[in-house]
Amino acid sequence: MISMKPGVDLSLLQPQMALATGILAIVYENYFCNLIITSGCEGTHSEGSLHYVGKALDFRTRNVPPGELPFLYEEAKAALGPQFDVVLKKSPPHLHVEFDPL
Repeated sequence: MISMKPGVDLSLLQPQMALATGILAIVYENYFCNLIITSGCEGTHSEGSLHYVGKALDFRTRNVPPGELPFLYEEAKAALGPQFDVVLKKSPPHLHVEFDPL
């Protein structure tokens, strides 16, 4: 299941990120977790962030059992392939995914 934190703005979402979200939903399901989008193009991100052009999303990780998180992270990277950057952020904890084919 895919859900969103209240206030998430997906108005600029690019097709590649919609595809990535579907793939990540399957990965999260493998760990018996729902995929929750916590940030789209709203909020404050670093200058030049791909969030602002609909090419990056953040996903909740606190619903993933801590011992399973490294495995989910590796599976997400493998499932999305080299055109996506997948970063496990620590503060606040979340999975950052961006479409960056270069």
